[in-house]
Amino acid sequence: MITHFYLVRHGETDWNRSQRLQGHTDIPLNEIGRKQAEKIGKRMASLPLQVICSSDLERARKTAEEIYKYHTSSVFTISKELRERCYGEWEGMTFDQIQAKFPDHQKGKVLDANYGIETLEELKARGNRELQRLAEKYRGQHIAVVSHGGFINAVLHLYSNGVHGTGITKMGNTAFNHLIFEKEAWMIHTVNDTTHLSE
Repeated sequence: MITHFYLVRHGETDWNRSQRLQGHTDIPLNEIGRKQAEKIGKRMASLPLQVICSSDLERARKTAEEIYKYHTSSVFTISKELRERCYGEWEGMTFDQIQAKFPDHQKGKVLDANYGIETLEELKARGNRELQRLAEKYRGQHIAVVSHGGFINAVLHLYSNGVHGTGITKMGNTAFNHLIFEKEAWMIHTVNDTTHLSE
């Protein structure tokens, strides 16, 4: 039995535009982000979605609502487990500000639990746990998951054994990713597709 997952990053926010880490901070979509959400909603209108799951943060939820407009008979659920990586003290800061305030941080260095940051391994485990739960609950169905760039990249990195995801893929706003779950294994079909934004 094949279960289809469509992982979508939320639309743009002002903090995305200014390259500030958002993490669990609840920043709304900006005008561009709202238009992007409308476009991903239209793109996914023809998919046979039966379930739409969203992070509880507003930027993801509002993006998910645009998808739901075309699938009002589907199940719509909200989950804190789909949140972005927690960046602790770094939330709201740019990388230049981080390097100035936290001189022990080197760009590209693996982040650990310093400053209240969720580690990458913790994020991968959280993401895998939630997607496995959804795969079990909605086995054989088509599921849209609206989440965040760090979250999606973490699970892509895990399921592709490092071919895609964290440190490799720069996930665009409202990027479309298609994963297939079959025989207890994950297969990646589409990564970081934003063609709908240029249509």
